[in-house]
Amino acid sequence: MRFLIVDDDESIHVYLKNMLAPYAECDSAMTGQEAVDMFRKAREEGEPYEAVFMDILMPGMDGHEVAEKLRSEEIAEGGGAFKLVMITSLADSKNVSKAFFDTFATCYIVKPFDKSMILDELYANMVI
Repeated sequence: MRFLIVDDDESIHVYLKNMLAPYAECDSAMTGQEAVDMFRKAREEGEPYEAVFMDILMPGMDGHEVAEKLRSEEIAEGGGAFKLVMITSLADSKNVSKAFFDTFATCYIVKPFDKSMILDELYANMVI
């Protein structure tokens, strides 16, 4: 399995990579554009990401915009659906609804989070 972690906070990358290493190869993107480029390249190489962990609050393209681009590319290519795991400090109904209804998020995890919270959510939603 391959996961892509998209967050502008390097500590989140380190934390998630260490936690998810037993389950998947994890790549990191610090910006939305970097995530789009990595997602595209992985699909072109025939090794798409099974899950994308996406922060919402990022400079430039926010996580919703990035997720919309990734979903559009996936639909245009006719590929299988990746699991979208939103990881964010935003818990308001507008962002939660946008994540689930506009970009078909698989789950929505609010920061700060801990290992058991993440693993429970990922198991419950068949991400791992």
